[in-house]
Amino acid sequence: MNLKKAIDAYNKRDRRFGALKKRRNRMFKTRLLSGIVLVILAIILIVTGGDVLLFSTYIISCIGMFELYRIFKIEKSLLAYFSYAALLVFYCSLRWQFLDDKMLLFMGYMIMLMFVYVLSYPKYRAKTAHGIFFLAYFM
Repeated sequence: MNLKKAIDAYNKRDRRFGALKKRRNRMFKTRLLSGIVLVILAIILIVTGGDVLLFSTYIISCIGMFELYRIFKIEKSLLAYFSYAALLVFYCSLRWQFLDDKMLLFMGYMIMLMFVYVLSYPKYRAKTAHGIFFLAYFM
């Protein structure tokens, strides 16, 4: 009786892995198609250049920041909103050249992050505030 149960369990396992293999193939096709679409979109945006490229990189940066902040579970916090605003100021400065020295923007951004961190001390950790700065800096 135990041998029959073991054989049935083994057969079910084989079918489960077969379904997993089909799902992997479907996932591969989805990733391949989305990769092809994104490469075509990137070529179009790069060739177009100018404001279209600047706006699209801003949107991609916002999405990237949101996803990275979601890892820290602070995507809708005050620290994150300051980061989104600093990113907007940075991209506006790239477009209209109203800030000659970008380091001034980053210093002001760091000061504002530390200000928010100090005023809401128990809520955030220092690692989170510094991590947010460096994530935004590299975006």
